[in-house]
Amino acid sequence: MGTATLLISGFELAVIAFAFVTLLGDAWALFVGLAVGYWLGPRFDATTRPAAATVIGVATLALAVVLAVKSSTAIPRPAAMPIDPAGLPGGLAGFVAGELDSAGFSFPSGHATGATAVYGSLAVLLTIGRRRWRYLIAGTAIGLISLSRVVLEVHYPRDSIAGILLGGLLVAVGAAVARGDDHLRADRVFLLAGIAAGIGVVVAWVGGHAEELRHGMIGVGTALGGGGVWYRYGEQLAGEPAVSIPVAAGGLAVAGGVWIGAYEGVLGLAGALVGGAVGTVIILGLPLIEQWRKKDRNAESA
Repeated sequence: MGTATLLISGFELAVIAFAFVTLLGDAWALFVGLAVGYWLGPRFDATTRPAAATVIGVATLALAVVLAVKSSTAIPRPAAMPIDPAGLPGGLAGFVAGELDSAGFSFPSGHATGATAVYGSLAVLLTIGRRRWRYLIAGTAIGLISLSRVVLEVHYPRDSIAGILLGGLLVAVGAAVARGDDHLRADRVFLLAGIAAGIGVVVAWVGGHAEELRHGMIGVGTALGGGGVWYRYGEQLAGEPAVSIPVAAGGLAVAGGVWIGAYEGVLGLAGALVGGAVGTVIILGLPLIEQWRKKDRNAESA
């Protein structure tokens, strides 16, 4: 009896651990991490900001493609749960229950696709550190996040495998599209993401999938906002210094609030498109906003 309890307890601990691991592949975690890297990256390397902007475009492309494929296949997720979260203590029960939620469609895994697209693109496009270590860290993160979806039984193994393959393809496509003569063209990746998101909107609308339709509209808005800002100000943004911590925190709060409203459906379909665009404009344009603010302050004190 004691041994059985110990084995069950050990498995529960493993599920809880993978519930935390899977957070690293959540869309919000990926975009928050990329936003912070985009703002603060120039403190460490001058090439970080163009790379981060490009990876935001690749992430948008990945989510758009996943949306289109999921809406067209409409395969249900696994019905089983690895553990009963109700037996866990306090707030941990609610957290694990949320990560075991089987709502939505299964194929391919959005976490596996997004993690591969984001961490893989960072490994390819960043110049910080040795390439071997970037690839090793990215591969470890991708493997653990993809495995977590199977352990949590919110995806079948085929879903995670397909997500890794799809994400790898999008890394190659995104890097090839973004390569300019002497700099990265993130706006090209956003344009491709906008086309993919538009297709996803049509597929979701035809299939009658309201939530996927709203997410597709957010994708279209994100692509429009990101592509427009980088096309117009990309070279200037690449040369701007790192954003200060207070300004970054304010930008994250405002952009996050807009995106949450769009994601939760508070703003409607049109608001989802506008919210995605506004949130991305704030993220990519924040270095310019801070520089303009500093110039105004200096002019007033002169």
